[in-house]
Amino acid sequence: MAEVTGWVVPVGAAAVLSLGLLSAAACGEPNAAELWGQPDRSGARDAHATLVAAGSGAPLQGDGTIVFKPRTAMSLRLETHNGPLSGQLDVVEVNGVTYQRPTADQKWARSAVPVPDPSWSGASDPRVVGQDTVDGDRAWHLSAQRAGSPLDLWVRLSDGFPLRVVTRSAGGTAYQFAFDRFNTGGRVVAPMAYELKPPPRTLSGRVGDELALNAARISVLSFEDDAVADDNLVRPLAGNRFVVVEVSVENISGGLLSTFLDWRLTDGGQASWSEALSVREPSFPAGELAPGETAHGFLTYEIGGTASKLTLVVKLDGDTASFALT
Repeated sequence: MAEVTGWVVPVGAAAVLSLGLLSAAACGEPNAAELWGQPDRSGARDAHATLVAAGSGAPLQGDGTIVFKPRTAMSLRLETHNGPLSGQLDVVEVNGVTYQRPTADQKWARSAVPVPDPSWSGASDPRVVGQDTVDGDRAWHLSAQRAGSPLDLWVRLSDGFPLRVVTRSAGGTAYQFAFDRFNTGGRVVAPMAYELKPPPRTLSGRVGDELALNAARISVLSFEDDAVADDNLVRPLAGNRFVVVEVSVENISGGLLSTFLDWRLTDGGQASWSEALSVREPSFPAGELAPGETAHGFLTYEIGGTASKLTLVVKLDGDTASFALT
């Protein structure tokens, strides 16, 4: 997205706006629709925003930059706390597209989940609740409806700048946006192409194939059905059998790669098995791979004696590789 600049309100227009607000306050019968439209006609171009969310789910808070004109855009760093657990999320919304990343050192991903709307657009049936003081500034408190949910807006008397927006989700969560530090030249841009996580890959192969996911090159080197443990002592439960799959994983990403992967064995029906205790050495190692490093080892599964049409499936960061074994 191009830099958001170039929206300037002439001094005369600002003066007229201010006089109009003060006049409405003086007469005691302000027009709610007129007041609701004041932020759009004001000189507010961008602001620092603080977000606090409360209701269903874990509390959420954060702050960042909001651009009001020519089109709403935002960049926020959010934090959530649920007892001893906490999380962080960076969110950018530009031109109606939302991007998210868990930490600053990870790539951005497009998100289909919209962020709460910090604007006052799309509202209907506004009414005046009264006057409040918001961080030392006198403001009109207005209320309206948007998409069937209450929407509250606080408009500064002196210049029509928006000071606070409270919007509510269908689930009952209230999102409060508070605005300050206006017109500092804040801007919001979409992540560059190299900063975006590539689209997920879903690949299929057989024993002996090598499948290149976005972060790893995965191979199934061999497969042994009805396998016998190396020590010949460990045996499957009655009616079951061991399956051993030899795999290798090469890190082709630019960072560390965890080898704690989600390997599952499935059959032609609905059955699925996670790894069992290894009966073949070396077992596939658990740890981290530096870029260019490779891990190799055996995976062990204990499955039903009649299971057939076996497929090994591994998932990695949204990617999926499937290897037909039988």
